[in-house]
Amino acid sequence: MEYVDSSWVWQLRSAATKEDMFGEATHDPSFGRESVVDVRTLEVLSSQEIELTPAEQQVGTSAYDAAQQSGEQWPSPLIIEMARVLEDGEPVWQVTTCDTETSEHSVQMMP
Repeated sequence: MEYVDSSWVWQLRSAATKEDMFGEATHDPSFGRESVVDVRTLEVLSSQEIELTPAEQQVGTSAYDAAQQSGEQWPSPLIIEMARVLEDGEPVWQVTTCDTETSEHSVQMMP
């Protein structure tokens, strides 16, 4: 989550379907989309095609499941960042939380 132009936004990266010049879907595991979404309204503020990282291309635990495992709760700790990364060659979620009382950040790896 980031504060941009007086709004809290999420920067979301995901796999997307690539089409060839005939409009047919092609298999390209590195093809994705990055969108900036308003946290309150869920309005897509911008979107662009991207190349996914090797970790983002691999199947594994969903972002939802990783968030549930993180121990996030209101009012603290709150998830401030989630990224799909490789750790020892395996895809994991790197979940960063913030203690809202102390502003201390903690990083956890979720398989």
